[in-house]
Amino acid sequence: MLYGTLEECLKAQNILNLYACISYPEKEDEYLSLDSVRFHEHMGYRLIGRFHQCGYKFGRWYDMIWMEKFIGDHIDKPLEVKKYPDLQKWV
Repeated sequence: MLYGTLEECLKAQNILNLYACISYPEKEDEYLSLDSVRFHEHMGYRLIGRFHQCGYKFGRWYDMIWMEKFIGDHIDKPLEVKKYPDLQKWV
């Protein structure tokens, strides 16, 4: 529900693209699973980049991935981004 509401608000602000930066294990372990990746895929995000062994925690190296989702049309003259306080419904 939170992601749906966030997307509605961002659409109202004329935001077109959403991004997620996610820790990614080479192999799932007791500290990190692929649940966040699966969640974002379910929400319509797609993989756009992977950085190998760039995050270190719990005594091991992890990759980071970037995922992207388009929530608006990429027209020739995009609308200006609206500031959050200017959105009546959300303030």
